[in-house]
Amino acid sequence: MIDHEDRGASPLALVVDDEPSLRLFMGAALKKSGFNVIEADHGQTALDLFASDKPDLILLDLVMPGMDGFETCTAVRRLPAGRYTPILMVTGSDDDASIEKAFEAGASDFVSKPINWTMLGHKAKYLLRAGQAFKELDRNRSRLAKTQELAKLGNWQIDLASFEFSCSSKACRLLGLDGQHQASYEDFLSPIIARERDAVKEKIDQAVQRKQAVVLNYPVILPDGSQKHILNQGQVVYSKDGIPELMLGVIQDVTQLRQAEEEIRMLAFYDSLTGLANRSLFMDRLEQAVATARRTRQKFALLFLDLDQFKLINDTLGHHIGDLLLKQVASRLKTNIRGSDTASIAGLDPLDSVIARLGGDEFTVLLSNIKEPESAAKVAMRLINEIADTYQLEGYDVSMTTSIGISVFPEDGTESSILLKNADSAMYHAKKNGRNSYQFYTESLNRSAMEKFSIERDLKKALINDEFVLFYQPRINLSSRRIVGAEALIRWIHPTKGMITPDKFIPISEESGQIIDINRWVLQTACRQKNQWIDAGLQPVNVAVNLSGYKLSSQNIIRTIKEALGARGNENESLEIEITENVLMQDTQETVSTLQQIKALKLRIALDDFGTGYSSLSYLTSFPVDIIKIDRSFVMGCTTEPKNLIIIKAIIAMGHSMDKLIVAEGIETEEQFALMKELGCDEGQGYLFKHPVPQDVFAALLADGHL
Repeated sequence: MIDHEDRGASPLALVVDDEPSLRLFMGAALKKSGFNVIEADHGQTALDLFASDKPDLILLDLVMPGMDGFETCTAVRRLPAGRYTPILMVTGSDDDASIEKAFEAGASDFVSKPINWTMLGHKAKYLLRAGQAFKELDRNRSRLAKTQELAKLGNWQIDLASFEFSCSSKACRLLGLDGQHQASYEDFLSPIIARERDAVKEKIDQAVQRKQAVVLNYPVILPDGSQKHILNQGQVVYSKDGIPELMLGVIQDVTQLRQAEEEIRMLAFYDSLTGLANRSLFMDRLEQAVATARRTRQKFALLFLDLDQFKLINDTLGHHIGDLLLKQVASRLKTNIRGSDTASIAGLDPLDSVIARLGGDEFTVLLSNIKEPESAAKVAMRLINEIADTYQLEGYDVSMTTSIGISVFPEDGTESSILLKNADSAMYHAKKNGRNSYQFYTESLNRSAMEKFSIERDLKKALINDEFVLFYQPRINLSSRRIVGAEALIRWIHPTKGMITPDKFIPISEESGQIIDINRWVLQTACRQKNQWIDAGLQPVNVAVNLSGYKLSSQNIIRTIKEALGARGNENESLEIEITENVLMQDTQETVSTLQQIKALKLRIALDDFGTGYSSLSYLTSFPVDIIKIDRSFVMGCTTEPKNLIIIKAIIAMGHSMDKLIVAEGIETEEQFALMKELGCDEGQGYLFKHPVPQDVFAALLADGHL
């Protein structure tokens, strides 16, 4: 326990965590930022310390035995002194449910593990300032409310018999009127802002006629152009006989109170990181837009934006870099959404009111009174083009794109929650269509969901019914045009739907867990076919198997490879395992260990679709990769796009310097072939040579040897 006199000018922080080491590190970070620190190892101790020491800030772990962080936060908020104390939740996960539950319990903000200790100190200082601002604003509001009750800053009255009006000189001065002359009723009303003047007069007149009390708030414009907010309260005064005699009123300047309320509104309804509206304010504005559109029979659109692979940025570069990226994206949204695009709310900045950060990397935009859906599409395309960029963030070059879902009122829903849900659904459809695009919510999405269910159901029977086949695309030596390998590509021959390409069923199999059995089948079939070609006397070639990298380390892939190889271990080097850049970006010890075990089996590892992800050639020094396959998007544009050519040259030069074999994918013209050969690319594949073919056709090609 720290005595209040011993604190000095330093604020006091209460660190609550059941792990001593984390308490130690958090305490050290806070002390470095100028805080005194007390500690608690569970919720009840924290409550006792809060009551006795009255800390200025609480750092609270989410998961603790007994009373967890949610319960502790709720209990603190119920205490008399706990209303405005900043509470920073510490969580091990970024899932929306935990974050939403933390805020519902009363958390001021949250920080995710692993903790950036430097940023923790900055965030603690910011929350301390915000908490102190809340307390001061609340105190000011209480004082102003008391002043309104007691002070008579300006009086007015209306005789209920003669309806004569009079007001005090103080009231005249408050309204900027000439205090030397008696002001008339019209003079008294004249400073009221024009759009509200008639409504105020009507309510006062009704109160006089009905002999009822009246309370009004309205803005006035003074002769010097300044604006004040006036609170006008009127009460009926009765005679001794109970007869109404006067309507006696008092006006007060409540401008400071309104300003204090506005500051509290900013803290309560705006995102602290980006300055955009938060979820609460956006949902309020969305409901207002629905009500207005119903009344006026107009259309409006809701855009739901989600940054593509943002979690990968957070996981690899840290939450600090992720936050910097979010701030830059928010700035571009505000810059590129014009006032004419947005659903303007009277009296509020239209941009702030309708561009929101819902949480994480999710943003929303409301577009009002659109005549046709194409208007929303134009805005979406503008945002996609603006956000798609490489951001320079403290020494890191981070490439980012966004996917946007669009729902339209009333076609896609007449309730705010339905419109938001449908825009979210459309956004995920955009992601599945390749990201960096937009999609409208339409009935086809429902059909798409049914199709997904059907594929997942039929996948369970596909292996049993022997519905999968492997096609093989030749890979050639660019110098001799001799076939030196093949890439095994899975196809699904569905009994009723015909051939289904892997992009339709592999993602579904990853979600359902069936990818493990499919990978096993692909490996076994490719190895068996490779051995059959050798036994038939055909020239040995390398066979590449493109395995799904989804949770690679948890697939028990090494056992699957050993089972597929069988006893013919002397031919292992002719089997290649293709992985994508995302596998390298997982950068977990388990993934590294898995790749090393694959190399220990004398297999070669190829990095597929290189250049499309977030990694760089520097990653190749850390991972046991033998082959780099240049993505087809670079190769297909190599003769028309100078930037593509620069990238290809860099990949070939640096790859060769590290003794990597370079393969060009997607060669479709003789011009592309000649250029890849001239640049020193070792091997290639593409429709110029041959499209993927069944095993018997490939065997015939192999017998000939050249393409």
